[in-house]
Amino acid sequence: MATVLEGKMSRLTSIAATAASLVCATALIASAQSQAEIASKLNDEGKALMYEGKYAEASAKFRDAGARVPEPKYFFNLCTSNYQQGKFDEAITACNAAEKHSPSAELGGKITKLVERIKGDAKDQNIELHPTGGGGGDPNLPPDDPTNPPGDPTNPPGDPNNPGNPGNPTMNPGYTPAVGRPPQQGLFKGTSSDNNYTWTLGLDIYGGGGKIGQDNFYGNTSYGFRIKGDYILRKAQRIGAQVYLQYTTFGEGEDQVGMGTLNLSVIDFGIAAYKHFCLPSFERLCVTPLAGVQVALMSPANQTDGYGDTVFNYSALGARLELGAHFAFGGRMEHVLGVSVGINAYSQVFSEPTDGSGFTAMEWGLDKGGAAGYLAVGYTYRFSTPLGSSPFVTLE
Repeated sequence: MATVLEGKMSRLTSIAATAASLVCATALIASAQSQAEIASKLNDEGKALMYEGKYAEASAKFRDAGARVPEPKYFFNLCTSNYQQGKFDEAITACNAAEKHSPSAELGGKITKLVERIKGDAKDQNIELHPTGGGGGDPNLPPDDPTNPPGDPTNPPGDPNNPGNPGNPTMNPGYTPAVGRPPQQGLFKGTSSDNNYTWTLGLDIYGGGGKIGQDNFYGNTSYGFRIKGDYILRKAQRIGAQVYLQYTTFGEGEDQVGMGTLNLSVIDFGIAAYKHFCLPSFERLCVTPLAGVQVALMSPANQTDGYGDTVFNYSALGARLELGAHFAFGGRMEHVLGVSVGINAYSQVFSEPTDGSGFTAMEWGLDKGGAAGYLAVGYTYRFSTPLGSSPFVTLE
């Protein structure tokens, strides 16, 4: 009887030990996952701070992310943020750490490229680099690097989330990291996790109706397309300017006695101002009011010259008002789909042929202005670098 009880107790003890081991393993896995999630969030916050020009605050985020999960991308971003502050030693040290944590081939190339840039910049400024911290310890972590100080509670020796990390016991309180002039502001601006950008190119297609010229002279339906380019003037307020070229066709009218039924083509060259109002809880969706002025070149009946090319011999002034809703998608919100409602308004024609080669504006019914409303859909691609340039590196 005693032997049977002992056997049962032994099995129960074994089961309990196994269950306890599973619980501990599950807890460790959950902890590791939690640390990875926190690190990823800190990295995103750091990138957002970079695009706001808050490089010191971004460095703190990247350090914290690297302390929780030593992924090479966090050290690379830290290298970039340190370099943006002119902290050459600390930048090289962070890049060295990124290289030691098995980066991908693509990231490895970016690290090498950035290190060469930092070394070249330091040489031009006669700065002597000490990427190892100038005095022993882990060559990838300088003595003043808060990512791994002795007793750091977020990354202690033996941390199961970061094994093999003994801390950096050899401190050198007299060490002063090399600091120089920071690089140009566009060094890293190639990706962004927010709704900011520098300039864009886009295309809209629209259709609607209204009235232009004398009553019933031209039709009430219109359609066309618009090629546009935006440039952000004030990023914090999301205020920008747009230049655009649009082509609109008005349908045939019903009261063109002696001329048949003719349409009207209009080319507009315009400039507008706009402001984005984006949802705080969902940055990808923005509402954008816009107001612009334009010069309109008109071609009634699609007049042509002696070579058969359409000519636009009549000129008017115009205005454009629009309210749009835009949804941004992509890794840095670079792709934008939009829908908008608006109106194009025109003055009467103020310029017409004076050599007797054509009808007068009154004869074409263009001695009166008009307006046409429209519904538009479009696509826009956003660029985060200055016009004509590309980023030296992109954040990870």
